Amino acid sequence: MFSTKATRWFGFLFLLMLALRIGYKYYRTQQPPAAEEQMAQAQARSAALIEAIKADQEQQRTNGTSVVLADSTVVAADTTRTAK
Repeated sequence: MFSTKATRWFGFLFLLMLALRIGYKYYRTQQPPAAEEQMAQAQARSAALIEAIKADQEQQRTNGTSVVLADSTVVAADTTRTAK
């Protein structure tokens, strides 16, 4: 049906496609999932924001101003005290 030369080309093409598929699957297993990467970036931004807030509070303390902390337990205690 096919000549020997055509069969050889189809075989070569099949092996090439198989090698590319295996190589791509290996490459994808080595890459971190997008969700993990986004979570790591979000945690890094969160840590940087916390450090910036702490530095700002320290600067306010050194300038002599009182630092107001928003704490839910303090707010809840204040609400129950005000309600009485």
